[in-house]
Formats: sequence, structure tokens, C-alpha cells
Amino acid sequence: MRVAFLVVTIAGVLFGQATDRPAVYTAAQAEAGRTEILNNKFGNCTLCHTAALTGRMGTGDASELPPVSSLSEDFQKLIIGNGGKVPALVGPAFISRWSSRSTQDLFREFQGRFASPLSEETRLNIIAYLLHASGASPGTQPLTMSTNEQIGRLFSAHQK
Repeated sequence: MRVAFLVVTIAGVLFGQATDRPAVYTAAQAEAGRTEILNNKFGNCTLCHTAALTGRMGTGDASELPPVSSLSEDFQKLIIGNGGKVPALVGPAFISRWSSRSTQDLFREFQGRFASPLSEETRLNIIAYLLHASGASPGTQPLTMSTNEQIGRLFSAHQK
């Protein structure tokens, strides 16, 4: 996984990114975010949003791992209370949902939902990883709480 991450990152740098696609995070931040998610620093959110962070559609699809039935009663109630639907944190559904909103909006969402269990640095790293995993390109400047870019601009037209 780490090799694939580096290949994609290096390819993006070598072949250039479109000048109309801002780069709002560094590859190191995205890698730190990936590691934090793998080490469960993202709390138990991967249980609700699935291990692949692709969310749940409310259909009980067997590909949504871990299965809701395997979760604690509290998590099952939380998911069922949302009609079985939990939004994607990566991929086309994430891009579609957040495209017209800004990185500042995403920060506020994460801060509101994950304020106490996550430090600011951890939140920024995880957001960088989510952007990277969805196809945004890294740059030389780190993602900060003051970064304010429309999320849709971070992705190419075919990703939206």
C-alpha cells in the first residue's frame, strides 16, 4: 500500500498537475493521515464509515465491512438511527457531496464531530489523506486550518 501511495504521488509530481487544480496538502501529511487511520487514531469512525471509508448505503450490503451486525450495540443503534446510511469519506460520493464546499467547511465538520478525540494536527492529516485517497494531488505547502479552497477545484473533471 505504501509503495502504491508513493508511486501515485511521484507520478503526479513528475507528470505535473493541471494549473487549475490547487494542491492544498503535502504527501507527508496524507501518509501520516493514512497511518493514523490504520492505527485507529480516527477513533471508531471507520466502523461506521466502513474500513474503506466508503460509507454505508443503508442497504446492508455485504461489501460494507465491518458488517453492522458485528458492531457493538451502541454503533448499531447509531447506524440504524441514521437509516443505515453513513456518508463516504473518500471517492466519488465524497467528492460529489463536498465539491461545492470549501476545505474550511470540511475542517468545521471534522472539528464539530471529532473535536475531543483528535488533535488539530491529526484532523489535518486525516483530511489530507481523505483528499489524497479521493484523487487530489499533493503539493509543497501543508494543509492548515486557514487553508480555504473549494474542494471541487482539487479534483479533475473526470473525478467529479
